[in-house]
Amino acid sequence: MMNIKLDQHTPDSLASLFVLLMEEGITPNQILSGIICLANDTKELEGTIVSADCINFLLATIPVDNSAPGVTDFVISLNREGVTTLMLFDALGFACYVIGLFDNASLIRLTYQRLQADKIISQMLRD
Repeated sequence: MMNIKLDQHTPDSLASLFVLLMEEGITPNQILSGIICLANDTKELEGTIVSADCINFLLATIPVDNSAPGVTDFVISLNREGVTTLMLFDALGFACYVIGLFDNASLIRLTYQRLQADKIISQMLRD
């Protein structure tokens, strides 16, 4: 068990971790594999209006790479520490920006913002 402290610094800490992984040769596509698996496993975005379309668009532009199963398993394991799919999208977008992958950063950041807005709007419509 890792015991990650969840607070306002969590996305920055996750982004730093992703930057280190990418500096060692892990691609955003490989990290994205874990995030997508986590989203499916936790059903965190289930019941939202446009989440599936939003994620499908992202995957069409940044295809998932399943060639690093250890990375996928690690990203999924972060959920046991309370890390959410949205936190991971936020962190990956920022990490891509830091590494200089600006196109990926923009696409992932836009996906994060749309998913976050979709989650809020869907919740309001249910209430």
